[in-house]
Amino acid sequence: MILTALAAELRRELTQLFRYPTELLSEVLFISIVFYGLFLGGSYMAGRGILGSRLSDIIIGYTLWTLMMGAIGNMGWAIANEAQNGTLEQVCLAPLPIRVIFALRSVANLAYDFVLTGLALVLIMVLTGHFIHFSPLELVPVILSIGVSFGVGYLVASVTILFKRSNQFLNLLQFGVLFLVMTPFTDLPGVFKYIAVVVPIGPQMGVLRHLALGQSSFPGEEAWLLLGIVNMLLWLVIGYAVYGAAHERARSRGALGHY
Repeated sequence: MILTALAAELRRELTQLFRYPTELLSEVLFISIVFYGLFLGGSYMAGRGILGSRLSDIIIGYTLWTLMMGAIGNMGWAIANEAQNGTLEQVCLAPLPIRVIFALRSVANLAYDFVLTGLALVLIMVLTGHFIHFSPLELVPVILSIGVSFGVGYLVASVTILFKRSNQFLNLLQFGVLFLVMTPFTDLPGVFKYIAVVVPIGPQMGVLRHLALGQSSFPGEEAWLLLGIVNMLLWLVIGYAVYGAAHERARSRGALGHY
């Protein structure tokens, strides 16, 4: 049943992709132009171009931030849309648990987001003239980061299921996620670097930055990769549990069908 539901969601995303290609093109241009504007502004303020590993960090961080915000917001937007259409209670009565349904929708939306982000990344590298060579290993921290995004997405969905609106919350959250992406927690001195274990995507970004510099293995020991897995599981469990409690509270208050 889960595979059937996932296949249906994937077909839905694919249909929308081909039916509204201008939406994809517009989003790619918007993401790329915003980054290029920031790149030119930063170069002008610094009095010189942003080069080398620093530029690689910025491009990778910005691209991953774009991908993560899509994954985080998908669940909240799905609930808000269902509530606006008056179909949220019907979704709750589906054979699959609502948490599973929204997770499947997020996975399907992620396929669209990967296409969008990949095209934007290529355009950004062309605009900046700085090309990053990726290795298959870099997919590991990216996938772990997306897992964390699903956990945070459940937290956003918890706010939405209770209050039905989370747009402003998402607007604030995107700056918080940008801070997490751009801050090198794993490079902090001494034991302070282990704060990255509990900070969302802290270990994953440390691994990704290391690999982007052309290293062939994970930073230090492979312990950072294991800590990245722990970090992902931690936020998935927190998000899943918090959403379950928020859903039960909304149902007990009879507020599932409210808009």
